[in-house]
Amino acid sequence: MADDSEKESVTVIARIGKQLGAYKTCPNKDTLVNLLKQATRAFEGLKQSSSLKSFIKPLSASLVKHSLLGHKDKDIRLLVGICFCEIVRVLAPNPEFTDAVSRDIFGLLVNIFSELEDTKNPYFSMRVQLLETVAKLREHHPPSMVSAAVSIMSQILEEKMQEKEKTSYELLTFEKEVSEPLLDVILQNLLKEAKGASRASHQLAVSVIQNCSEKIEETISRFLRSCILNRDAVQSEIKEYYHDIIYEIFQCSPQILLSVIPSLIHELLTDQVDVRIKALGLMRKVFSLPGNHFAQDYHQLFVEFLNRTCDKSAEVRLITLSCAKAFYMTNPSGKESLEVLSAALQGRLLDSDDRVRSEAVAVVCDLARYKLKSAPLELITLVAERLRDKKVSVRKKTLKRLLELYQEYCTQCAAAIMDFSDHFEQIPCKILMLCYDRDCKEFKPQAIEIVLADTLFPASLSIEDKTRHWVFMFSLFTPCHLKALSAILSQKRRLRTEMQAYLTLLNKYKEEVSEEVEKKMKMSIVKMSASFEDTAKAEDCFCKLDMVKNSQILDLLEKLLTEQNIEDAQTTRENLLRKTRDKNLHTEFLQLLSMKCSFNLFGSEHVRCIFDHLSGNRFGNKHLEDSSVQLLLTILSAFPSLLRGLETEFKQLLLEEVIPFNEQLIQILAKEGFHMPINLGDIYPFLEKVCLEGSRAQSKLAISAIAALAGASEQSIFLDLCKTLVDYLHLGKQLPTVLQSLGCLAQYSVSAFQAHEEVVTHYITEEIFQRTDVAMLEDLDLLEETSECSGSCQLKASLIHLILTSFSYFIWVLVV
Repeated sequence: MADDSEKESVTVIARIGKQLGAYKTCPNKDTLVNLLKQATRAFEGLKQSSSLKSFIKPLSASLVKHSLLGHKDKDIRLLVGICFCEIVRVLAPNPEFTDAVSRDIFGLLVNIFSELEDTKNPYFSMRVQLLETVAKLREHHPPSMVSAAVSIMSQILEEKMQEKEKTSYELLTFEKEVSEPLLDVILQNLLKEAKGASRASHQLAVSVIQNCSEKIEETISRFLRSCILNRDAVQSEIKEYYHDIIYEIFQCSPQILLSVIPSLIHELLTDQVDVRIKALGLMRKVFSLPGNHFAQDYHQLFVEFLNRTCDKSAEVRLITLSCAKAFYMTNPSGKESLEVLSAALQGRLLDSDDRVRSEAVAVVCDLARYKLKSAPLELITLVAERLRDKKVSVRKKTLKRLLELYQEYCTQCAAAIMDFSDHFEQIPCKILMLCYDRDCKEFKPQAIEIVLADTLFPASLSIEDKTRHWVFMFSLFTPCHLKALSAILSQKRRLRTEMQAYLTLLNKYKEEVSEEVEKKMKMSIVKMSASFEDTAKAEDCFCKLDMVKNSQILDLLEKLLTEQNIEDAQTTRENLLRKTRDKNLHTEFLQLLSMKCSFNLFGSEHVRCIFDHLSGNRFGNKHLEDSSVQLLLTILSAFPSLLRGLETEFKQLLLEEVIPFNEQLIQILAKEGFHMPINLGDIYPFLEKVCLEGSRAQSKLAISAIAALAGASEQSIFLDLCKTLVDYLHLGKQLPTVLQSLGCLAQYSVSAFQAHEEVVTHYITEEIFQRTDVAMLEDLDLLEETSECSGSCQLKASLIHLILTSFSYFIWVLVV
């Protein structure tokens, strides 16, 4: 026993049990009522405990001894019933009654509950309380006791319905009696959430409704319809919870509601916004129930729900979105789900209220993540359009939700659950376009870089999988996308270059800083701060870092600039941040700075993956192969140093005999050859062949690549190349290519071209401009199908165009 009050209660019960047991015959009514009332009050202070059996047993035995279970007086029977129910509660689950006593107890309870119709009786509240106690006894008790408790209430209802001689007035009176005293108790316990009923009492109420659905259907239906249509006339205190009652009955005995739910149309059409919202709240809960056929069973109500998606109230439109989500998630393959998607979601993505648009974005993304393989792809495309919404808040929420969706898509692709999809790969493409927004600093290239590097892919995704996604989305890029990504990478390159210059100044002038050096350092800080969203805050943080002059932090920053591998860079970043925490520096800023300075977006691992896929022909798709080379070109254009250590793979790929993308690889050499540690001699034969036999565009790139790789020290190689080109000129082979190569060569090495100037000039004037051989035109493939001029005219016009656009040195020669 826990406390003094409980001890006192036990003492009272034990005393009453002995006192009653001492009577040889049954005491008079007053004595019994007095003792039993004391006992019922004492039981209220006891909790369930089988250890109290010895204290309670005398009372239980005395009640049986004096045959009080069958006493003629109603008041005594009620008090005895309460005592036995309390004995069962305290000694549960085994009060140790004999079968005969158990039968008598339940018989007594049936009689007591049959007296519930006497609502004016002073003991009516005690009968209702007893009914609730019986309901609570259901939990943790044997099935036989559960069945008996249900049987009690069922018998009461059965007896009432068997009274055949009732007039219409009496029948209405009966319905009122059932709905007020007994039905109220049943429905109160049904409301497990609204009224805080225990789980046991709730389940008992459910069982009664299920067992007596035919008997109480009309009464419950009439009560609920009255709550919907004329609630002020209903006297029951639970009338405000009629939506909760409908929801609970829908789960256990939905046939009762056939005449009730259609009445909800009245609520959906009322002018009161709060009433419409509450009705939709009920529908949302019902929609969430698995296996329901609401749209078919209550079609008119479902149609009116769809109409509410265009309700004049934004609050109503908002809740229809949550209803649509609940409906779709329980019926994703139903035909009505298509109506929900088109009516409730598609239209709301263009809603006049920004809150509704934001919620529509959230719902579509949630539904797509719920069942990604059957996601509404057209709706996802429409959601992505909200990245251009006029409200910045909508754009931000759309960005967040689309990133979550894209991460889930990447995860499922990695697990081979999903195939690569244009619709999903358009998400990062749309995000890139945010760089063009000028009215929100969160969407500047400085911020989008962090999005692409830190939150675009799941943290668990491998570098190989990330690279595959980059290649696939690159295949969808337009010039605008490429420009945006190039801008991000260029800004990153400028920050890294300026950071290197800044660190060099700090290391060189540790002790004494002149005014000129200080001016240079301040200029570096201004340039570096431009890579951050908040440039003023960044400048302030750089100045504080400058004042600290901690050599360990500076060394780690410098090391970070040299790390080519993303994993190595991450380790260096962690060491850096650990040091800054120890020095009480601006950790948030340094975390951002270290991220921007490192190869967090693309690293040497990405470049290696692209080479591996290209050399192994893993794409099996020319479009994706071209896309991968374009991605490689974009990466190396910004960071040519990432090719370091991969020169062999690059040369091997370049020298493959049958590959469809030489031109793009040559372009990489042409643009970044100055920075690439590749020996020109290893690949010169290949580049020479391109200058002689490739297309005009390829030959132009090949000359640029030779110039880039040769540098200032190997300009003599152009002399040999020019001689070879002139020899080919005299052979009359691949004239457009050879002439293009000579023109480009003249731009890079005037001295090499001058050595063969006379021969080239003579060939052009004598062999081409004065020759009208149509066969030659066909060989050159310069005929214009739509042109009306002669073949000779076409050749001359084409060569003039070639000279004017390709090599200015020829113009000077011809003019002279």
